[in-house]
Amino acid sequence: MRSQELDGPERIVLGERPEAAVRLYGLPPAGAGADFYHPWLAHMPEWVELCSVRLPGRGPRADQPSLTDPADLSARLAGIVDDPADERPFAVFGHSVGALMAFETMRRLRRDGGRLPVWAGLSALQGPQDGAYAKGLLPLLTNGTEGLATLIGGPVPRWMLGDTPLMAALGTPLLADCLLLLHHRHRAEPPLDVPLGLYGGTQDPTTDAEQLSTWNSLFAAPAEPRLFRGAHMYTNEQTEALAKQVVADIARACGRAGVRQGPVGRENVVPSV
Repeated sequence: MRSQELDGPERIVLGERPEAAVRLYGLPPAGAGADFYHPWLAHMPEWVELCSVRLPGRGPRADQPSLTDPADLSARLAGIVDDPADERPFAVFGHSVGALMAFETMRRLRRDGGRLPVWAGLSALQGPQDGAYAKGLLPLLTNGTEGLATLIGGPVPRWMLGDTPLMAALGTPLLADCLLLLHHRHRAEPPLDVPLGLYGGTQDPTTDAEQLSTWNSLFAAPAEPRLFRGAHMYTNEQTEALAKQVVADIARACGRAGVRQGPVGRENVVPSV
């Protein structure tokens, strides 16, 4: 099931659960689509409805222009996650460039007087302070196939390098999201009063625990980074462990926020943690 804005992101409900107490929006990494979070479905409890977004420029929408303006994208995403037709609390999780999408969407919601999520998880990306993205990305973008391998989380097979249409399909949305990061300009605002979770891979060449911790100055309550075995795309190897940790962290945040009733007044199944 999906709701669509013709030239903007689409909400994709990966596992429709209208009686679930909380919606979890997974914002995808560079070049990826909503199906990035599909493996999480097997590890979601009944009280969580898992959603994502499909962006123009990739997958079934590859013929559409990508969105590379962070302010424009965050405004569009704010209208999706804070759905006026759905009063349930929601949480957000962003991996890699999805972490910046999540962060700027929350800031946009606050500026516009919208609802903030009950919890936010940021993964495999450092905070945007001090021009961090330009400093980190530009060396990769000028380093040929080695830089591309770092960006996609693994080596690029030689046969793939020789397939121009395939490389264009892979590289175009990836480069579009790199532009999204490079176009971002951080501005000082008060810390976000949203419970925070930080996640990363133990061998991620782009983001270590110290870099993950840079998000803490942008939130009211700091979080200790949780590291899982793997590199930048550790999510592929650690799906179950990560998803279960995210669910536990959301449950804890819901308890603190007093989330007790589902959307139709039934007793909520969010467990005590």
